[in-house]
Amino acid sequence: MMRTWIAVVLVVFMTGCATLPRPAVRHPHKVWVAHRARMVAIRAFRVSAESGVVADRHGGTLLLRWVVRPTAYQMTGFGPFGRIIFRLRAGPAGARLRTERGRFQGVSASRLLWRLTGWRLPVSGLRFWILGIPAPGPVAEHKLDREGLLASLSQAGWSIRYRSYGRTARGRLPRFLTLTREGVSGPDRIVVKIRIDRWRVT
Repeated sequence: MMRTWIAVVLVVFMTGCATLPRPAVRHPHKVWVAHRARMVAIRAFRVSAESGVVADRHGGTLLLRWVVRPTAYQMTGFGPFGRIIFRLRAGPAGARLRTERGRFQGVSASRLLWRLTGWRLPVSGLRFWILGIPAPGPVAEHKLDREGLLASLSQAGWSIRYRSYGRTARGRLPRFLTLTREGVSGPDRIVVKIRIDRWRVT
């Protein structure tokens, strides 16, 4: 019960809103190369989001506030009436998690969540995927949309579909995306829908 409860409230992340189709660009790959370079240069951001998760036949929604800095981040999950459900801090010194059930520590956020939930959650990859770019390392497959932005990405055992983007001062950033654990079914299958309400990029 403890593992399931923590898993449901921790697999949750961000937001988005539908937009009308935009015209295609003449050279999508050139647009993508320039866009990716701008996104890689982003070192810090804040996201407010709503997310829904289905995992091991359990599901739930969560409001999330995620603050990312160059070497550390803090992720806070909120339930009804603004109640804090969890707070996760991670950096060079390791990861710390606080929930209503207690406080936990680990070498890294991914290892800490694996120990508590039994699931390999995409903690490190999400830092890049949420910006609409691949994480460092091998990429199994990626597809661009008609605007030269990522339409889908397969990496590290996860499939990410980008459903809409929004315009910000730093360029087009994802507003709605879906993450699915690839090639698995039953209790190992995880689907996370992220709808981002607000971006703040510094």
